[in-house]
Amino acid sequence: MRAIIIAICMALAGCATNPETLASVSKTEAARLAAPTQRLSTFASYELKPMVLSEAVTAEEGKVKEAAELEKTMKARIQPLLDQWTAAGGEGRSGTLLIEPHLASLKVVSGGARFWAGALAGDSTIDMDLFLIDKASGQVLAKPRIERSADAMAGGWSIGQSDENLLDYIAGIARQYLEDSY
Repeated sequence: MRAIIIAICMALAGCATNPETLASVSKTEAARLAAPTQRLSTFASYELKPMVLSEAVTAEEGKVKEAAELEKTMKARIQPLLDQWTAAGGEGRSGTLLIEPHLASLKVVSGGARFWAGALAGDSTIDMDLFLIDKASGQVLAKPRIERSADAMAGGWSIGQSDENLLDYIAGIARQYLEDSY
């Protein structure tokens, strides 16, 4: 019995977000996105706007709650970077860059659904557009679409952990894209 419990614990621990894997996936996915029309290092300040939710997301209370978790994760990953850039200052920098995430669609299967339905609960997916806007002119410098999914089978085996990791991957890709564009 003890061996079974240890095996289950080891399997679940393997489903947690691994920092090296997260970094690798973030770099690979961010590199696929189109670069903005202007380097982000030319701006003097940066604002992370609240996440805009599509009608498809706002139609379901559970999706709105999960979107709030994604927004919290995004803010925790991106705001320190923006604060660092603003504090760095530098000559020739002016204006403000607005960073406005638009959540097009979201389906994150809950741990309970994974426990009872397993892979039959389907894939988890997140599609988000990250608008980079010059505040002074209103010009959109970039609008990369960040898409990620968690396979139903992986979700079933991890009892929903791979579904929850999806938020970290979206935030990681967004941050990496901003760093690469700086």
